[in-house]
Amino acid sequence: MNKNPFKPTFGSIPVAMAGRETIIHDILEGLDNAPGDPNRASILIGARGTGKTVLLASIAEKAQEQGWISINVTSGPGMLDEIIVQARSKAAHLLSTETKVHLSGIQLGTFGITLERNALQSTWREEMTRIVRELNEQGTGLLITVDEISPQHEQLRLLADVFQHFVRERRDTALLLAGLPGNVSLILRDDTISFLRRAFQHQLGAIDINDVSYAIQLTVEAGGRKIAGDALDIAAESTGGFAFMIQLVGYHMWRQHPDLMQITKEDAQAGVRYASRDLDKMIFDTVVRELTTREEEFLLAMAKNKGVSSVRELAGQLGIEPNNASQIRRRLIARGLIADHGRGKVVFDMPLLREYLLREMD
Repeated sequence: MNKNPFKPTFGSIPVAMAGRETIIHDILEGLDNAPGDPNRASILIGARGTGKTVLLASIAEKAQEQGWISINVTSGPGMLDEIIVQARSKAAHLLSTETKVHLSGIQLGTFGITLERNALQSTWREEMTRIVRELNEQGTGLLITVDEISPQHEQLRLLADVFQHFVRERRDTALLLAGLPGNVSLILRDDTISFLRRAFQHQLGAIDINDVSYAIQLTVEAGGRKIAGDALDIAAESTGGFAFMIQLVGYHMWRQHPDLMQITKEDAQAGVRYASRDLDKMIFDTVVRELTTREEEFLLAMAKNKGVSSVRELAGQLGIEPNNASQIRRRLIARGLIADHGRGKVVFDMPLLREYLLREMD
């Protein structure tokens, strides 16, 4: 039996990355370029399930293949500690004995680093500068990827500040961040880390269905099987361009008859049913739970429309003032659920969310 090549697990790098080739190319090209390339400070922005974590992992892996040291963390209270720990582990073969002694003798903390050796005092910036300088002298750069960034995480401010100094000093470093639209928007409005406003922003929306189809076919063939044309069409269309759904549909249609050489139309239809069930539980149920009652009502009213919705008309349907509807609109845009469509109109931005809401109403 051929092993299932689809990976519907958060952070698992798929066999084929659908529709993100340009982003990957631009950032890797930035790493190849000299310090100061704007791609070396980039932010991936997208709703849940749009592939932020997978894209971070893929770029970090390719950067390592190019000779960079990649440190990958999740934003939070222990982030700076983890960066030091990973630096010591991944760059051990390139760091001097003195630096490794410094790193092994530190007591990690948010506001500084206490060195046990000789009772010296050092800061996180000084320790990272020592690491980066030695790596650069060895012809190696340092890439730090940070997932799930949030304005509530104080250590992100220190990381951004230190990275800004690295940029000024023209050191071979890169910082790649990823977060939900609302969190990124709040971070970029924070004057204490205004440096990040100059970072390149990559919006991870729906993937073109042609790219989805190509990625599914490549993955199936990499697993040693084939897929019928009608099955491929059904699978690709069902994803709505949602990155996570690509892996879910592929995973479930593969496992229907894994011993057969070709995936059939019936396999794809069954895969779509199972994948839709999982997507609801893993993504959309959580998204809706986080909404206020008014926000949910706003989205349900939008779902009844086939395409574009007028904010003023939605306000009338909900019996609220247009100003209140505009505030709801702004919050939902910040969450990455809907998007502006000009002249007071909005559309769904999160793939398949409208279909989910219609199912819930039924």
